[in-house]
Amino acid sequence: MKSVAKKNLSFASSPDNADGLQLKITFDEDTKTAFGDYTCPDKYQGLPDQIHPGIISTILDEIMMKINEAMNFETTTGELTIRFLQPAKVNEPLHLRGWFVKKNKKIIENRAEIENEIGKIVARGKGKYIEAED
Repeated sequence: MKSVAKKNLSFASSPDNADGLQLKITFDEDTKTAFGDYTCPDKYQGLPDQIHPGIISTILDEIMMKINEAMNFETTTGELTIRFLQPAKVNEPLHLRGWFVKKNKKIIENRAEIENEIGKIVARGKGKYIEAED
């Protein structure tokens, strides 16, 4: 029986997942940073006119996972710490950025933040990612 390649249906970044966020994140090799822009639609609203905190957490995790992927680390999320600084509004352009912090044995640490269109940071995240066994 021939194996069929599985379609990438990642909720956060797959362009093939119509229900997903479809984030587009770019990685800069020189600075080891990831960045992108995103405007969250109404369907991911929590409180009126605000992005659901779970969606904010997902965005921060995805930024940090993209750093790992770009640096050829095959990882899974081990720990996320999210600090919500102020509400992030639906239909408002957001600027996403993240950076590599360090690698210690099988643990990779990264940071990320989301900024609104007037330059205020709405949320920050730090993550610890566990590198897959060989």
